[in-house]
Amino acid sequence: MRRLLLSVPPFAALAWLFVAVAWLFIAAGPVEADETAAIDIVRNPNVYANRFVTVRGTMMNLRPEMPPGPARPAGVIFDLVAGPALLVVRSVVPPPCQLGSPVTVEGRFVPVAPIRQQLYTNLIEATFVTCR
Repeated sequence: MRRLLLSVPPFAALAWLFVAVAWLFIAAGPVEADETAAIDIVRNPNVYANRFVTVRGTMMNLRPEMPPGPARPAGVIFDLVAGPALLVVRSVVPPPCQLGSPVTVEGRFVPVAPIRQQLYTNLIEATFVTCR
C-alpha cells in the first residue's frame, strides 16, 4: 500500500486537486444579486423572498440595532427610500455614507423578519452598502 501512494508524484496529486477545486467553482457558479427597483419589491414581496437583490435609493432614518440589555449595538438599521417605495435595511457594519445620500444596497430580501422584539417588513439583510 505504501508503495502505491509513493508512486504518484506530488505535483500530479496537486494538479488533480486543483482540477477538482476548479470544477467545484465552475459547477457552483457565482451568486449574483438581481438589480431590482424598490417599487417592484414592495408591490410583490413574495416573488423576491430569500433572493439576493441589488437596490438603489436614498439612505434615511439611520438607527442602531439595539440588542436587549446593556450590550453594544449589533449593527445598524436604516430606511432605503426610492420614490414611493420604502425598504428596511439591516447592516452589520455602519455604512460610511451620510444621511440622505444615495446608496446601493446588495443583500438578501426577507418579506417579514422578527429581529429582537421588533417585527420588520420588507427587510434587506445587507451584504454590501455602497455610497454613490
